[in-house]
Amino acid sequence: MLLFYKHQFTKARWKMLNSITSVGEKIKSIRRQNKMTQIEFAQSLEISQATLSEIESGKTKPSFDVLVLLADKYMVDMNWLIINRKVELHFGLQEDELKLLQNYRNLQDIAQEELLDYSMLKLQRYQRNK
Repeated sequence: MLLFYKHQFTKARWKMLNSITSVGEKIKSIRRQNKMTQIEFAQSLEISQATLSEIESGKTKPSFDVLVLLADKYMVDMNWLIINRKVELHFGLQEDELKLLQNYRNLQDIAQEELLDYSMLKLQRYQRNK
C-alpha cells in the first residue's frame, strides 16, 4: 500500500503528485501506485467499483467516510488529498521503520498475521534474556 513520503519519490514524481489537483485524480493515482484494479481498490474502501469509477472521473465526490478510510488505510495525508497542501509525513519514524510499515501493508492478510506472530515471538525471546 502506498505511503506518501517525499523521500520515496524522485523530484519529478513528487512534483507530479503535487500537481494533481482533483480528489478523483489523486485517488486514481493512489490506486495505480498500489497496482490495484478498480474492483480491488473499491473493495478496500468499502464502496462499489461503479462509485469508484465516478469518483476517479470527477462525476461525484467521495464521502467523508471514504476519505477517512482512504487516508488511514493508505497513509495519505488529508491535507494533500482535500486541499492540496504539500505536507511531508514522518511521524518521527526512521526510514527503515517506514520501509517495514510499507512492506507490511503490501502483504496479504495471512502474511501480515504471520509477521505479527513472528515479531511477538522475537519480543518474548529477547524479553526473557534480559
